Amino acid sequence: MANKELLARLKLAVLEEGSVEDVEEAARAVVEGGVDINLAIDMATEAIRGVGDQFEAGDIYLPDLMIAARKMERCMAILRPHIKAGEGHKSGGRIVIGTVSGDIHDIGKNLVSTMLAVRGFEVTDIGVNVPPLKFVAAARDGGAHIIALSSLMTTSLPYQQEVMAVLNEMALRDRFYVIVGGGPVTAEFAAEIGADGWAENASSAARLCEILTTSGEKPPVAKTVIA
Repeated sequence: MANKELLARLKLAVLEEGSVEDVEEAARAVVEGGVDINLAIDMATEAIRGVGDQFEAGDIYLPDLMIAARKMERCMAILRPHIKAGEGHKSGGRIVIGTVSGDIHDIGKNLVSTMLAVRGFEVTDIGVNVPPLKFVAAARDGGAHIIALSSLMTTSLPYQQEVMAVLNEMALRDRFYVIVGGGPVTAEFAAEIGADGWAENASSAARLCEILTTSGEKPPVAKTVIA
């Protein structure tokens, strides 16, 4: 099968109503066919972005989005090991996300994680009720570019601010963009605690991360970005 056909097969498997197994088979065919892996990743990324656009437009629903994210995850697990040394593929960046201490809500966080994944980010979800030091350690050890803090309870808002304080105390604030969100979180609160960005929903959060990582401005940004 020609390279163009293998790439087209991979794109359709991600974009259309194929199964996770279909995507895995298409990804393995790309590897076995000697197709440029970076081209294959570009093709899969283009497809998954299309899925994200469909979700934002209301053409598909959350279960479809979750399935697409799972397909992209499996696709990348097969393709990534075959990127040759020195040919690292440009991705959206690495993000550590979690719900802060005192809060066990995860639906909003999970949706943001999914939207970030379909936008090409490498996402590490460290769960709920996460203490500030764990956020910082996960970002530092994982080479993250962004720390994303979720909070669905007003009583847990101080812990978003505490993450900022810990970063400053450890002289690590200039290594990570920090974005915040969740029901009680406002743009004003984000600016008050010195966060780099705030978004009111999952789609906006994904766009916010793209804005920050392509802005050329190093953290902390001069003015909180509102998406």
